[in-house]
Amino acid sequence: MDIKGVFKRYFSRIKTEPMQSDEDPYLYREFPEHPSTGLDIQRIYTLFQAAEQGDIQAQSDLFTDMEERDGHLFAEMSKRKRALLTLPFSVKAPPDATEAEKKIAAEADWWLHQLPGRREMLMDMLDAIGHGFSCTEIEWGQKGDLTLPVKFHKRAARMFTMPQDDLNQINLRRGGADGEPLWDLGWLVHRHKSKSGPVAQSGLFRVLVWTYLFKNLSARDWAQFLNLYGLPFRIGKYDTSMGDKERSRLLRGIRQLAREGGGIIPKDADIQLIAPSANQSAPFFAMVDWCEKVQSKVILGGTLTSQADGKSSTNALGNIHNEVRHDLLTGDAEMVAETLTQQLLWPVLALNGRFDPARAPWVEFDTREATDLNTLMDVVLKAQGAGFDITAQWLSDKSGIPLPQQGQTILKPVSRQLPGEAALSQVMQARLAALSLPAPSTDEVQSQLDAAPQLLAAQASAAAETMLRPLIDSIRSAQSPDEVYALLAASYPTLNDASLRELVGQAVFAADVLGQHYA
Repeated sequence: MDIKGVFKRYFSRIKTEPMQSDEDPYLYREFPEHPSTGLDIQRIYTLFQAAEQGDIQAQSDLFTDMEERDGHLFAEMSKRKRALLTLPFSVKAPPDATEAEKKIAAEADWWLHQLPGRREMLMDMLDAIGHGFSCTEIEWGQKGDLTLPVKFHKRAARMFTMPQDDLNQINLRRGGADGEPLWDLGWLVHRHKSKSGPVAQSGLFRVLVWTYLFKNLSARDWAQFLNLYGLPFRIGKYDTSMGDKERSRLLRGIRQLAREGGGIIPKDADIQLIAPSANQSAPFFAMVDWCEKVQSKVILGGTLTSQADGKSSTNALGNIHNEVRHDLLTGDAEMVAETLTQQLLWPVLALNGRFDPARAPWVEFDTREATDLNTLMDVVLKAQGAGFDITAQWLSDKSGIPLPQQGQTILKPVSRQLPGEAALSQVMQARLAALSLPAPSTDEVQSQLDAAPQLLAAQASAAAETMLRPLIDSIRSAQSPDEVYALLAASYPTLNDASLRELVGQAVFAADVLGQHYA
C-alpha cells in the first residue's frame, strides 16, 4: 500500500465525510435474522453455500446467535480473546535506529496507548477469531496539531459481502451486488485465519457450528424429557366390548388425573401408573459433555484448562495444555500486531508527517512466558563455566530484565559476607590481590590469613617512611613550637590522603575477616 499517496487523498475526505458508513439508512435499519431458530443440518448447508458465494449475511447472524445462546462457547471464546488483553504491547524502532527514529517510535507508542477505547477496539478485532474477519471503522479527529483516531466503531459482520470474483475481498454491502470497496485508512480490517480458505470459511465458528447444533438438539430433547420426568406415565386399559363413549370417559379421566390428581372412570376400566426408570437423562448429559469438550479443544487447543474434573486432569497434563494455549495466544498476538502496524500505526505516522516506508516502526506484543530467574541464572553460570559466551542481550530477552538506557540510574551490587570457608576463600582472594598478594589456592588460604597482619604492617611502615620522612627531617631543624606548626600546615596539602585511606581501609577489612575466621 502506498500510504503516502493514500493519506493525501484521504486527508481532505476526513473533514467532509468522517466515516464511510456514517448515517447509512440501508445498513442501520436492517434487523438481524436469527437462523438459529429451528436450525437443522439442511439449514446449515444452505447458509454455508451462500457464504461460499460471497453472501455471508445469514452465516454471520448464525455465528452471532451461537455466541449469545451457548454459554460454554461464549466463555471459551472470551478466554481466548481476553488473554490477548493481558499482554503489553509497544512500538519498536527499526534495527540500528537513529536517535530520531527512536524518538518517532516513542511518540507513536505514547499515541497508541492513549487512544480512547483501545481495549474495546482490541476485543472487537478479535471477533475475527470466530467470524474469520472483523471490521472496525475509524473516526479521525484533531488533537492539537495531531491527526489521531478519536473513536472506533465496530461494524457487524453482516454489513459486509465478498464479490464472487474475489472471495478474499471484503466490501461494504451496498452499491451493487459486489458491494462497495472500503475506504483506505478508514477501517481496521482484521483477518484472522483460524483455518485455511477464503475469508468466509476461515473462522472457528465454521467448525463449531456442528457441536452447537448437536448440543442444542440434545438440550431440546433433554428439556422435553425433564417436562415429563418424575411424573408417572398414565396408561388406561379398556375392554374390547367398551364403546366409544366409555373410551372417551376413560381418556377424560386420565387427563383429569394428570391435571387435578383425580377423576372418574368406568368401573370395568383399568388405569396403571408406570414410573420412568432412573438414569434416563445420562445420554443427554453425555452428548452435551462431548460437545463442550470438542468446543474447548477447537477454541483453546485442549480441555484441561477449562474442564478439569479431578479424574483425568493432572498438573503435568495441565501444563502441556497451557503450553498449547500459549502457542495460540502467540499466533493471535502476531496477527493482531500485523494489522495494527499496517492499518493503524503507519496511517497515524503518515497523517502526521512522520512515516518513512523504508524505516517504519512496528507494533509488537510481549508474548514471553514467565521465567524462573533462579533456574535461568543457574543455567547461565553453568554455561559460562563450560566455556559458553552469553550476551547481555540474550539474557535480557530471556529474563525480561531490560538493558540499561542512557540517563537511567543503575543499581550497584551490595557486597555481602557469604557463609562458609568457600565464600571466605573467594572474598580473601579478591582482597588479598588488592594487597599485592599472589592469588592463593584453597589450601593456601590459611597461611595467607596468618601472613596478612605482617604484610599490612610492612606496607604501613613503608608508606609512613615515604610520606612522613621529609616532614620529620624538617621538624628536627625547627627552633620553636610555632615553627613546627607552620611546617605541618605547609606540608598538609602534599600528603597523599587517598593512599592513607586505602591503607586504613585494607587494614580494617583484614582485621574484620581475621576476627570472623578465628572466632
